[in-house]
Amino acid sequence: MLKFCEERIKSDVNGVLALRTEVEKTADDICTEGYENLFLVGIGGTYAAAMEIESFIKGHSSMNVYLENAADLLVLGNSKLNAKSIVVVTSVTGNTPEVVKAVDYVHAKGAKVIGFIDEIESPLAKASDVEFCAKGSAYLKMLLLVLRLMKNSGEYPDYDEFYEQMKKLGDGVVNVQKSADAKAKAFAKEHCDDEMHYVIGAGNLWGAAYSYAMCYMEEMLWMRTKSISAADFFHGTLEVIERDTNVTIFMGEDEARPLTDRVDAFIHRICNKVTVFDTKDYPMEGIDNKFRGILSPVVMSAVYARINVHLEEERKHPMEIRRYYRKLDY
Repeated sequence: MLKFCEERIKSDVNGVLALRTEVEKTADDICTEGYENLFLVGIGGTYAAAMEIESFIKGHSSMNVYLENAADLLVLGNSKLNAKSIVVVTSVTGNTPEVVKAVDYVHAKGAKVIGFIDEIESPLAKASDVEFCAKGSAYLKMLLLVLRLMKNSGEYPDYDEFYEQMKKLGDGVVNVQKSADAKAKAFAKEHCDDEMHYVIGAGNLWGAAYSYAMCYMEEMLWMRTKSISAADFFHGTLEVIERDTNVTIFMGEDEARPLTDRVDAFIHRICNKVTVFDTKDYPMEGIDNKFRGILSPVVMSAVYARINVHLEEERKHPMEIRRYYRKLDY
């Protein structure tokens, strides 16, 4: 398989899960000290990952959660941010300017910052009150903290069972990538030269659709796209979908699945170029169906990892190349 390293995939998953004991201690300390609300702060891809975790929290927990784009927060503020707030940030580089400034801003409000930062010597890692360093899924990192907070408030009774099954997650992600490869390759061949592409998602995969369109197709592959939530599809976007419009649906297994089911049931009546990537098509041995919804972002990221490498190959465009991002001052 093209650009496929089984050991690296497992290492990334297991590296994140290995943070569990440290994260649990931090979450327990937070609960002992008491907190008023949880802020998820990011921008671009980290904002998208925060969208995924916020979707889960809203439907499963009574905690007060606020999703904030770092740049918006800096100019608009949030009156709910205070010294009893816990702020969570994630970053690969640890030096995203808007997030670095946002951390300074929330510290000025007295809030505590929990950072999941890949680069331990980076500005964000040094600015975080508590920092965890591991490569891998930002969603899975934040989930470690959120599930512990929920367990402590009696809102996630499946906690121990969930983590027992997470011992199989690395193998599961590897198998998802293997299973998705052929379809991803065919997709890339068909869509590598799209003039416009629509990516649709719902629930905890709305963030995945948003991220895939913007951070991967636009930023890394230089493809024109629009992401649209399945909830909003019937309130505008459907009128510009034609027979030859290129549309991809990210379908997950959380409570929002009926929203993408509704789009899928309709769109084939007006469009011949629809591709559905459904997490349900990719089983993971040893992981129960009741955990499939919470893991849909992890499964879908494994699927689009294969789409990425094949689009990169078909477009003859290395994904690390940028024209403007981090190249020019702005």
